[in-house]
Amino acid sequence: MQLSQTKEILQHVSQVEGRTPTLEITRVWHDLLKHVDFEVANKAALLALSDHNIHQVAPKHILAKVPQAVNELNAILRKHHVAEEDWKSEPQPICREHNLQILECSDCCARLSQFGPRGNSSELHRWAIANVYRADSLVGEGAPF
Repeated sequence: MQLSQTKEILQHVSQVEGRTPTLEITRVWHDLLKHVDFEVANKAALLALSDHNIHQVAPKHILAKVPQAVNELNAILRKHHVAEEDWKSEPQPICREHNLQILECSDCCARLSQFGPRGNSSELHRWAIANVYRADSLVGEGAPF
């Protein structure tokens, strides 16, 4: 997210709550939220503003609402773009060690998180192909056929 987008979210929150944002506050909010996609952060801010348990929205409240915001935005996308029965995705790879779909295997997910390369999803995927995934469960790049 760009600084200008963080400023937009903070201005909206401030208008609702009657605060006056400063450049310094905007920069601090940006440091805490810059890794979040703008659309997700904006939705999370709206969720935080509508939560009666939150009296003054802070970046921590927005971060706490990110999973709910992602779920709601994804549901909207699926509803508007693809009928539920037409929703398709590639099958999950199977882990070698436990013969489970990768997202169902907490041991192999932990292994990916602990030992796999960080910061680059392509490198992590290549590492998982070499170290975790069962070769016959792969489709597309990395598939043995």
